[in-house]
Amino acid sequence: MPVTHALVRTIWLELPAGAPLRPPARPRPDYELRQVAAASPEFCRFLYTAVGYRWNWTRRLPWSYAAWETYLQRPGLETWAAWVGGAPGGYFELAADGGPEQDAPGAAADGLAGVEIAQFGLLPRCYGSGLGGHLLCDAVGRARELGGGRVWLHTCTADHPHALPNYRARGFRPFRAAQEYEELRPAGEPWPGAGPVRGAVR
Repeated sequence: MPVTHALVRTIWLELPAGAPLRPPARPRPDYELRQVAAASPEFCRFLYTAVGYRWNWTRRLPWSYAAWETYLQRPGLETWAAWVGGAPGGYFELAADGGPEQDAPGAAADGLAGVEIAQFGLLPRCYGSGLGGHLLCDAVGRARELGGGRVWLHTCTADHPHALPNYRARGFRPFRAAQEYEELRPAGEPWPGAGPVRGAVR
């Protein structure tokens, strides 16, 4: 499996407690938001791969079935999916316990770790539909119900080009950035040739 290296800049952003959430100007598309109450490794790995393969999300691909089960059973973790036309169009994962990135630089520098949006993204068929802005508002709304305050997440320069503008348009502001050369391996495509690999690792 070929390995390449790229300079990736990671940006952590927050929406502080009390800060207004700015909804998108575009009309809300027709979708149904459902919590994945009985989150299974099969379905959650599908979401992770279907959303992330274009951006080289590879961190969880080596996880065993047992590792997925352990992760999904952790307290404070929620997975929500947006259903468009009867099929998943996007999803988000919330971690109310500080999340997978709880040790990230500056994550709890103010003593208020808040709720992390640990994963967020759309399936390619929903790009450009207006779903991203509204789904992010859904994620923030639920995160504030869970934690009542600060909501935070991270993205990087190799992610979808609309990711950072979407976060900032909703009111998120950067609080930390770092860059380093990362070892990049091809992500698992849903099937061979499904799309290009970019460079993010999540």
